[in-house]
Amino acid sequence: MKYVVLFLCLLCGTVSVPAQPLLRVLPDYECVHYDRNRLHFPAGKEKMSLFYARLDSLLLFGKGNINILHIGGSHIQADFLPHAIRTDLVSLQPGLVAERGIIFPHNVAPHMNTSRNYTIRCSGEWTANRNSRKPWDLRMGLAGMAAMTSDTAAEVRFCLNKLADTPQWRFDRLRVLGYASSDSVMPILLAVGDTLLPELDTVQPGYVFRLPEMTDSACIRFRIPADGQWFTLTGILPENDLQGINYFSVGVNGAAVPAWLRCVDFERDLRLVKPQLVVFGIGINDAAVPYGDFNPEKFKQNYRLLIERIRRVSPDCALIFTTNNDSYRSAGRRTMVPNRNGELVQRAFYELAEEYQAAVWDLFDFMGGYGSVEKWEMYDLIQRDRLHFTQKGYELIGHMFYNALISDYLGYY
Repeated sequence: MKYVVLFLCLLCGTVSVPAQPLLRVLPDYECVHYDRNRLHFPAGKEKMSLFYARLDSLLLFGKGNINILHIGGSHIQADFLPHAIRTDLVSLQPGLVAERGIIFPHNVAPHMNTSRNYTIRCSGEWTANRNSRKPWDLRMGLAGMAAMTSDTAAEVRFCLNKLADTPQWRFDRLRVLGYASSDSVMPILLAVGDTLLPELDTVQPGYVFRLPEMTDSACIRFRIPADGQWFTLTGILPENDLQGINYFSVGVNGAAVPAWLRCVDFERDLRLVKPQLVVFGIGINDAAVPYGDFNPEKFKQNYRLLIERIRRVSPDCALIFTTNNDSYRSAGRRTMVPNRNGELVQRAFYELAEEYQAAVWDLFDFMGGYGSVEKWEMYDLIQRDRLHFTQKGYELIGHMFYNALISDYLGYY
């Protein structure tokens, strides 16, 4: 695929062809083992080659869409990491900005952080569930959360473009995922100076609004005509028919693999995405237990169930497993101790990758392995809890993931 390099350089106006013209230039931190940043394939890359062929078609001929799903816990919900990858990918060449991906008003639930690269606000009275914490009395889907309201004054306002220096996202079709107590309850959209009623899609899930022009913002209200009636929101999907790269990221604080297995409508919603590549960032919460209590076989079996659901929707999608970062875990009230399970999770992912002909992006390795988190904290790349990254830490590893993916695609290794 190296011929792609020359073609893309010509598109970008590059006169000479440097060794790695499409990669991000990264800051130099002594604690980071940059030479270990790559995708590992224990048993071949047939599925990934199919993904690369589709990427070829898009980059060389402008045909098709690339749909990528990134799924995980708080590392993903914070959205610094996936958004760095998202913006790097759509910056490969002009015209790759397509759909922004699924969004959700995480602030309806306590102890939940919302992405800082778009704005979304709820008003009114809501009851929220997330897949990582009881109660689970609301049915959930791909977003991993659900929020129910019976408040006639409830609304959700959002704007996709908060930052001027990032790609500009637009939509002319909006899909509201959710369900209602009766057919008389429905969402209503205020956008582009008009009030719009939805179409109920009989083939795919959700209430669909068709807008007369592109926009980046809207307000969703709810028609709830009687006491005791309600609407449950499970996701918002801004859509358009542009060709390019669509990077869908779904993350929930505290989510382990079983949390995603309890999302009843996961497969139903996933049919809206039909990803060609799935990036797994789930594992840090599964392994947040004392050494000896983590069961690698149970961990792998849970992953097999999740992969089975994904492959039923997208049989040929490629898979990338992200190993856990070196971290501390909670050991009681205000007590954090080193987590020794990182190597066990790392080994489990390599075994899964061999089983599914998938890739491993070994974050644990290029961090420096067990005990390296303290060094990353010294460079302000990890927060004081020695579990979550800082913003610049998330953005760094996001750019590193992009470099690893594109380097493999272009055959630099």
